[in-house]
Amino acid sequence: MDDFIVRALIAALGISVIAGSLGCFVIWKRMSYFSESISHSALLGVSLGLATGLGIHTGLVVIGVIFAGLIVVLQQRKILSNDAILGIFSHLALSLGIVVLSIVGGANTDYFSLLFGDILSITNLDIIWIYTVLIIVVGLLMVFWQRLLLLTLNEELAVSQGLNRTAYQLLFMLMIALTVSVSVQIVGVLLITSLLIIPPAVARMFAHTPTSMALQSIGISIAAVLMGLSASIFYDLATGPMIVIALGVLFVISQLLPRRVS
Repeated sequence: MDDFIVRALIAALGISVIAGSLGCFVIWKRMSYFSESISHSALLGVSLGLATGLGIHTGLVVIGVIFAGLIVVLQQRKILSNDAILGIFSHLALSLGIVVLSIVGGANTDYFSLLFGDILSITNLDIIWIYTVLIIVVGLLMVFWQRLLLLTLNEELAVSQGLNRTAYQLLFMLMIALTVSVSVQIVGVLLITSLLIIPPAVARMFAHTPTSMALQSIGISIAAVLMGLSASIFYDLATGPMIVIALGVLFVISQLLPRRVS
C-alpha cells in the first residue's frame, strides 16, 4: 500500500474519533448551525496562516477561537437571536476568507481542496497535529463528560449546582475550533459540519445511553470515512464529497431499519 494511502487512513481514523465523539454534543445542544459558522471561518483561518507564515493549522485555531468567543459574547448580550448571530458570522467569515485568500493566495493555491478536502495530501506533520488534537479533545471530554452532559440535558440544574455555563460553553467551542482545524484537509471547509452531525444522528437511532451513542457515533464515522476514502481511491473521485455521500447512505439506511425500543 502506498505511503500516502496509509497516511490518509491513519488521519481518517483520528478525525473519526474526534468528530464522532464531539458531534454528539453538537446534536444534543442543537448547535449544528454554530459548528457550520465556525467551519466557514476556517477559510479565513487558512488565509491568516498563509499571510502570516504561522501555518494553516495555527491560523485555523486562532480564527476559530476568536469567532467562537465573539459569538459567545454576543449571545450573552441577547440583543439578537442565536440563529441571527450565527447567520451573520457564518456568511461574514466565509466572505472575508474568500477575499483575503484571493489576496494572499498564489497561483499554486488549491482552492478546491480547501473547500472540499484532499485527504491524500496529508503529511506526517498533519498526522501529528491530528492526534495531538485527538488527545486534547478526548481528554477534555473524559474529564468534563458529566458536567458537559448535565449542562446539555438540564442547564438550570447544572447552574444551580455551581457550574459556570459560560466557561463550559467556551470550552466546548474551543474543542469545535480544534476539530475544524484538523478536518479541513479531510472534507474541506464546506463539508466539515457533516462529520459532526451525521454520525451521531445515525447513532441516536439505536443508542440507549449517551455513552453508547458516542461510541456508536465514532464507529459510524470510521465506517463512513473508510467507505468514502475507498470509493475515492478506486473511482478517482473527490474524497471529501465521497465521505459525505457515504455518511448520507448510512443515514438513509438507519431510517429504514427498525427503530430502537426505549
